[in-house]
Amino acid sequence: MDADSGSLNRRVFLLGAGAVVGAGFAGLALPSGAQAATAPRIYSCAEWSARPPADPLVTLNHPANRILVHHTASANSTDYSQAHAFQLARGIQNDHIDTNGWSDTGQHFTISRGGYDMEGRHGSLTALRGGSTR
Repeated sequence: MDADSGSLNRRVFLLGAGAVVGAGFAGLALPSGAQAATAPRIYSCAEWSARPPADPLVTLNHPANRILVHHTASANSTDYSQAHAFQLARGIQNDHIDTNGWSDTGQHFTISRGGYDMEGRHGSLTALRGGSTR
């Protein structure tokens, strides 16, 4: 379909759909009586007993312009406890540092199957709250 056919072309449709979704996320299209969600509880590296980074980490001096969501390669578990979530975070960090040779965990945040949100890479929580990125 082309722009001259009188039909909505794909680019215009996607831009319009993106604007509607963006407005919803911005709270512009919430029905009356809807309330904004509270910020989730995110456990810091110190709280889940992360190792220190193997090398110095660099924080960029500009605000983040995107959020990336990544999955982990760990097995599913029926243990939804906080202790298991923290164990998962330590296991990921150990693998990334010891096997991959990285300075720290490769993701900024980890969400366990039990719903616990944890800082991954050191400094990510501070950067998130301060508006800069790692």
